[in-house]
Amino acid sequence: MYELFNKKIIKYILLVFAVILILILPLALILSATTSVFDEALESLGKDNGIKVPIVMYHGTVPKSKDLGKFVITPAELESDIKYLKNHGYTSITMTDLINYVYNDVELPSKPVMLTFDDGYYNNYIYATPILKNYDMKAVISVVGEFTEASTRIPENNVQYSYVTWEQIKNMNDSGIYEIQNHTYNLHKYGKKRLGAKKNRGESIEAYKNLLYSDVGLLQKRLKESAGIEPNTFTYPFGYMCSDSIPILKEMGFKATLSCSEGVNIINRNKKDILYGLKRKNRPHGVSTESFFKKFCP
Repeated sequence: MYELFNKKIIKYILLVFAVILILILPLALILSATTSVFDEALESLGKDNGIKVPIVMYHGTVPKSKDLGKFVITPAELESDIKYLKNHGYTSITMTDLINYVYNDVELPSKPVMLTFDDGYYNNYIYATPILKNYDMKAVISVVGEFTEASTRIPENNVQYSYVTWEQIKNMNDSGIYEIQNHTYNLHKYGKKRLGAKKNRGESIEAYKNLLYSDVGLLQKRLKESAGIEPNTFTYPFGYMCSDSIPILKEMGFKATLSCSEGVNIINRNKKDILYGLKRKNRPHGVSTESFFKKFCP
């Protein structure tokens, strides 16, 4: 009698356990699936929101000069900037890194920053290179063909006003510290005839297309011949942009453009048009590193 009673209890317990499994297991599966879907949604939302990419715009860097000001800073200021970025966890990236993130889903560091130098000053070669190398940072330098050609013909190597030669551009590219980009061959000027590489009022699309192909294309050709470089980014002289340039530059193979508009870029994967007209923040002389980066790269 006692043994029969124990068997009934065991059967009852097993029955209750079976009922619990029937009720709980589907719920557990639903919750598991819901969690998975929720995680995927959060990941997708993160991608849609994009990644913050601040781009700093530098020009000349010399210890002493009457030109120190809006576009020329001292090497000490540059080093202070780079030390700040390293200490705040930023990793420098190139335009190719950014393009690969958008086009090929290649990951970026958690806190990317881009350091850009416009015009191709010889003083970048002399003063910026050792600083970048010392802190294991990369930079993007956009060169002007006409300036480089003149400095190659008469290589004065003056830190106040010279530009890098074709040979120096190759050295910079080969160093792995710099990525070379296109800043036009002979359009880095403004006046009554034209504002940088901007389309003139009343100019036909065909004429404008011919201009970009002949000028910007010439620098592409010279960089390829002299250093084996094929820039993937076009940097607008003085920031003079126009929407008519974008389809032409795309046709020429450029996957991105750099502007002079100030702000921070939010870059989304697979949204290729977001790479045209990238914003930058110009770094002037006489402003402390902390003040300059306070909101831009906190």
